[in-house]
Amino acid sequence: MPIGLLVFAIGREVWWAFSAQPWGVVVSRSVTAVGSLRWIDTTLVTGLAAVGAAFVSIKAVRDQIRQAEQIEADRNRARHDAARAVLPLALSGICQYAIACSAELRTLMNQCRDNRLPSNAAIPTFPDLPPGAIESLKEFIEYSSEQDRKFVAALVSKIQVQMARLQGMRSDHPRGTMVLRANIEDHILDAAEIYGRASALFNFARGDSDEMPTQLNAVDVYPALSAFGIWDMSREGLAERISRRFPGS
Repeated sequence: MPIGLLVFAIGREVWWAFSAQPWGVVVSRSVTAVGSLRWIDTTLVTGLAAVGAAFVSIKAVRDQIRQAEQIEADRNRARHDAARAVLPLALSGICQYAIACSAELRTLMNQCRDNRLPSNAAIPTFPDLPPGAIESLKEFIEYSSEQDRKFVAALVSKIQVQMARLQGMRSDHPRGTMVLRANIEDHILDAAEIYGRASALFNFARGDSDEMPTQLNAVDVYPALSAFGIWDMSREGLAERISRRFPGS
């Protein structure tokens, strides 16, 4: 832009000069004008001043945007650290929830006859998640990177699916829907997966590791059976079914 203004100013002076006077006089006066810098008139000076003001303004705006972005990034990091700090409490509550669910399910499984639950068996009210557990997971997901939020989001999704299945069994059985022993075993496996996913997050949540788990393996789920009071890993074939569902070592 400064070069364009300069060319315009000189070209305008040349045009006016040749239009009004003979070329010899124009050349003589042009040389004199260039030598004395009289061609730098109000138009050129005003243009250059405008360009300078625009440059200063743009730089100030960019600095302001960069500062606002830095402040927002610092705020998000602080929120992420706060959500991570309280995450172990939420995970502990979720593990206890999974254990409580498994206890109710094992009671139902022990009532099965001929591999199905009797029609007169009462389905208990299953435990609720600890207050604030899902909210803690939600806040962590909100302020985490895409890679870190995937495993936690999978835990939330699994909890939702398991709760829906338990509620469906509780509402359908009194209406005559058959509940098979295999169905109850599947619900126990769901609880074991929830326990395994929550347990796998403890190292990251406590700050012992900065690496978020990327997948759930069978070895992460096996400890849930012990927590559920199932000491024989081959009992009801649960260990084998876990290894099929989560083949990783």
